[in-house]
Amino acid sequence: MERCSDAGSSSASSPAYDQDPMKCQSLASEEEISSMLLFVQKYKQEVLGVGEVAIPGEGGALREAANQRTAKEAKDKKDSLEHQDHGSTSSSTSSATGSINGTDNTKTDHRCSGCQGEVSPESPAVYAERAGYDGALWHPSCFVCSECGQGLVDLVYFWSNQKLLCGRHYCQSVWPRCSGCDELIFCQTLHKAKDGRTWHLHHCCCWKCGQNLETPCQH
Repeated sequence: MERCSDAGSSSASSPAYDQDPMKCQSLASEEEISSMLLFVQKYKQEVLGVGEVAIPGEGGALREAANQRTAKEAKDKKDSLEHQDHGSTSSSTSSATGSINGTDNTKTDHRCSGCQGEVSPESPAVYAERAGYDGALWHPSCFVCSECGQGLVDLVYFWSNQKLLCGRHYCQSVWPRCSGCDELIFCQTLHKAKDGRTWHLHHCCCWKCGQNLETPCQH
């Protein structure tokens, strides 16, 4: 039952059982499944993102592309709801202050949001849409989870409280994680130890004999 993952792998930083109820073994009710589905839907809409590689100063171009994607998605959703073949067409013509042809010309020096060191104008940097394109960028080697320090695999990140997080550490900042099966705990009752670790009630036991951990066993 206990799961182990290689450090730094995608399965370690973003376990499948944090994303898909079908991958879970410990969801015991429809209520828990619904709670997980709502949680996943919410973080996909509000927190999850994929980093974009660009030369420092190209944040304006990335922002413009993001605005166009958002406008298109909104229009497609509206057209779908109204069942219209030809809806009103809108385009985003706004551009950021100091951005000309997608280039931020007002800023000559760029600082990494991770190490605070200078980012060379000729070197690729990583932008995160959730963090905004106005000055937030990272050296590729600094695009890491702020909790575990591991690189964000495939530049997939979770943006929470002005910090980059991997999937594992974001999810367990919202829901407790079972120290036994490693899955998130969506039920109302759980066991919490003095050291802060949490378990599903039926997982707070010795994995060899099944004895409750509050009672010493021979193992």
